[in-house]
Amino acid sequence: MKTATLQRMEDRLTTYIQSYVTLAGAEKKEEVLDLFDKIHLLFPQWVIMTCPVMHPELRYVSTNCSFVFGESTELVKSLSVTSFFQQVHDSDQQDLYRCYDFIHELLEAVPPELHHQYRSFYHYRFDKGNRQYMYLHDEKAVLHLKDSGNLYFALFKDVTAEKSFGGVKAELFKQGRALEKISEYKPSAERGMLTKREGELVMLIKQGLSTKEIAWYLKISHNTVRNIKSKLFEKYNVNNVVELLNMTA
Repeated sequence: MKTATLQRMEDRLTTYIQSYVTLAGAEKKEEVLDLFDKIHLLFPQWVIMTCPVMHPELRYVSTNCSFVFGESTELVKSLSVTSFFQQVHDSDQQDLYRCYDFIHELLEAVPPELHHQYRSFYHYRFDKGNRQYMYLHDEKAVLHLKDSGNLYFALFKDVTAEKSFGGVKAELFKQGRALEKISEYKPSAERGMLTKREGELVMLIKQGLSTKEIAWYLKISHNTVRNIKSKLFEKYNVNNVVELLNMTA
């Protein structure tokens, strides 16, 4: 994605903050840093980070960055929003941008003093270095500090070993007696349903048939099978059959 596009996203968020949100943290920096150290003890497998846009004067990043991001805490702390975003998989950047925009639109309608009742989850692929991508779970949350304001932060976890990546997705939850999902957005779903022929091809791939076997079964040429498969890869921004099956599951 172009840097100018990311800058517009950051500018829009900054304008909203300056106009409507009371932020906590600057006047209680040591107290806040100590608070996040304690939170990290409860979530040792997660990287915890204060929002660099919301709290530029208060940067907290937990000390386990190398285990998740493959980079030191100091390096991750120094990354700008644009630098961080550009380590997202090329095929996921545009969809992730749309997910952020989708959630931002929903939360703009919520009074800032109620933001702590909402949590948003983002699912995408992130480069750990040398084009080695992990499936990253990115969770945004808010603490409301009494008589101070809102403290925005994120939790990141590498969930590659726990689940298969099924495309960029955003989910919005509200905390009541339990955490309830109130909205979900998956940009790939907007790219259209599978055509009849595409659906047949995907079904046969799932059954483990080779290109030659699929061509025989559908009574089409090998080249036609390859062309349909290639168009599906392009349609869903994937690079192989495994990713395609995850996206069309």
